[in-house]
Amino acid sequence: MTFAILSLAAFFAAGCPKKTPPVVMAGRISADNTLPAVATQATFQPVATAEANVASTRWIDLKDYTYDNRAQFFAGLEKLEAQVDEQIQELNAKRATLNSTVDTKDWDFAMKEMGDARVYLKSTGEELRKADPETWNQRKDKVGRAWMRTQDAYGKVKASTTIL
Repeated sequence: MTFAILSLAAFFAAGCPKKTPPVVMAGRISADNTLPAVATQATFQPVATAEANVASTRWIDLKDYTYDNRAQFFAGLEKLEAQVDEQIQELNAKRATLNSTVDTKDWDFAMKEMGDARVYLKSTGEELRKADPETWNQRKDKVGRAWMRTQDAYGKVKASTTIL
């Protein structure tokens, strides 16, 4: 999620040279785009660390959270969703480099399933947000199955051609 936000911010900043938006940091805005005096290196989390946190999140670490721990669960689920987004970006980048003579029919079919699995993971997460204590475990298990579907699809895309 953090990576996606930073990427979008960089994209829009690069594409709009006429006026640079003010810097927003720790709730403070600087009109001249300078960092507030209170900003220190400890305030920032490097992108590499954020990506490592995403990659280190695992379903097994989330699956036993109770209804009372749902805030922590959803924070972890967002990292899993970001991990799937990174996997899709990785696969799309590899696909873009393929020679036009390579047969990509199987890859394209598997990639469609990867996209469908990502949408399903997101929708099961939204359903879980509406759960009450009685329906929490059932809906959480559904999210777990949706997560496994994304990872199965990821493996199938990677295996769909020897070039990837």
